[in-house]
Amino acid sequence: MAINEILEMELKFLLVGGKGGVGKTSVASALAIALAESGKRVLIISTDPAHSVSDSFDLDFSSGEITKVEGVKGELFALEINPEAAGEEISKAIGQQVDSDQFANISAMPGLSELQGFGEDMQSIPPPGMDEALSFAKILEYADDESYDTVVLDTAPTGHTLRLLNIPEFLDSFLGRMLKMKAFLSNAMKMVKSLFGGNQEKDRTIETLEAMKEKVLIARDQLMDPEKTQFVKVMIPTMMSIFETERLVEELNQHMIPHRYVVVNMVNPDNKECQYCTHRRQEHLRNINYINSAFSNDDIISIEAFDREIRGLDMLFEFGKVLL
Repeated sequence: MAINEILEMELKFLLVGGKGGVGKTSVASALAIALAESGKRVLIISTDPAHSVSDSFDLDFSSGEITKVEGVKGELFALEINPEAAGEEISKAIGQQVDSDQFANISAMPGLSELQGFGEDMQSIPPPGMDEALSFAKILEYADDESYDTVVLDTAPTGHTLRLLNIPEFLDSFLGRMLKMKAFLSNAMKMVKSLFGGNQEKDRTIETLEAMKEKVLIARDQLMDPEKTQFVKVMIPTMMSIFETERLVEELNQHMIPHRYVVVNMVNPDNKECQYCTHRRQEHLRNINYINSAFSNDDIISIEAFDREIRGLDMLFEFGKVLL
């Protein structure tokens, strides 16, 4: 199967990742354009805080809102996720403010002293290090969203991507704990309100958490389904990039995420009049032989380096023709 057959697949998620500086955003953007022009409704999402998708299209998608990409024949939309904004949005759903006086009343009641400190725990959500998890939770909202046929995810550099791969399981566990805490807390608050004559306002937090947990489970199943997800590995023909991609493959296999495509980008073109160019090309060709052996089960696409930066729609169209 060649990479252009992605256009015929019914993928929900198309993830693109690799070492920083290998051109993964160009690959993700070109694939998103091609998918949109094939008749699919496509959303490209970036989790890279460097606003790389905006730079690739030479357009501004940094508002945090879904924006239609003009100039593409088809329906292509872009979204750059701000981890802090995503964290605030989701933490509102799972970390409501709780009045300290109410907790003082609860903790004073016989048998309920174990609730002391729950208020601080709830107000401290999300805990440190949750930015990436909450960003990924935002992405997973589209797992069962029929508004888009395919979600193209331009991942952050490899180290961040490897952490992202652990997040569906982490979120499932985290949300499970939060559901238990919320249920326990909700029952205790109902008891207090009934004793003190408080208003019985409906708390929809548990419903929100249940819905979010369901989306995480749906997305996790889709991420492991080769008919619904493919991860396109992007590298350049240098040994450092190759080794990092091999580590990425180990993680993808561990999480059972399908990944049958390799794009070897920026191969030095043939130029016999330039000694430096000739030496670099020879090195690249040797490394490509290694890639062909190390990734023998994959479909490998080699792309020679362009003489210009891949930036803006015109260059992305040109790059896409070579890629596909």
